[in-house]
Amino acid sequence: MYYFIFCILSIISFTSAIAKDLVVGTTSGYAPYVSINTDGEYEGFDIDIAKALADKLGRRLVIKDFGSMPALILAIKQNKADVLIWSISITQERQKQMTMIYYQGEKTTSLPLLFWGGIPDNIKSLEDMATNPNAVISVEAGSFQENVLLSVARLTLKQVDKVSDAILELKYGKSQAALVDNSQKISYMERFPKLKSLTINLPESKQSMGNGICLNSKNGDLIVAIQKAVNELFKEGTIANLEAKWKLKE
Repeated sequence: MYYFIFCILSIISFTSAIAKDLVVGTTSGYAPYVSINTDGEYEGFDIDIAKALADKLGRRLVIKDFGSMPALILAIKQNKADVLIWSISITQERQKQMTMIYYQGEKTTSLPLLFWGGIPDNIKSLEDMATNPNAVISVEAGSFQENVLLSVARLTLKQVDKVSDAILELKYGKSQAALVDNSQKISYMERFPKLKSLTINLPESKQSMGNGICLNSKNGDLIVAIQKAVNELFKEGTIANLEAKWKLKE
């Protein structure tokens, strides 16, 4: 009898410990949002946001690196992560797939198209790129930028797992251009002085409403808890302080 009670209590304790985890799906190589430092630890604005949310919810933070945007989306659909925090742009299309809670960033009305060495004189828009059948644009698979490119007919795209791979495509002449997020433009141009940027204005239907924390829409209680925690982080000034820390605002 005592052994039976002990087993039941152990199971309850184990289940309770699991329930206290906040599993955050993300991917490294996206500084200043998420990267791995010299000690092999995750760091960045989104990691600090994840820590702040875990503290608010009284849960233990567990970071899971899913490697790419498509894998992240699949993870939230299959409940392999409680939330996704990875500077994911809020778009109408993504809101049909999952719940997105705004936490950072401004409305995106343009994106930088990067070239290596110089911008061709005849290129002023994505439509100009489409007229050249030999022009290849590298883009991160599953990203907001890829959705923008897919809306332009006859563009030749090369999907890569990470933005850093797109930059290498440019450097070694395998792609003519790469469409990236605004937050990454300055850091990559500082690291690679040969990069040149062309501003691509977006039609209203392709603009983003900032970055969102993503959840499975069936997890109603967690959605309410995360929204409450985010509201508190805004009110306390935590998000603004973290934006300043990671130089996300000039």
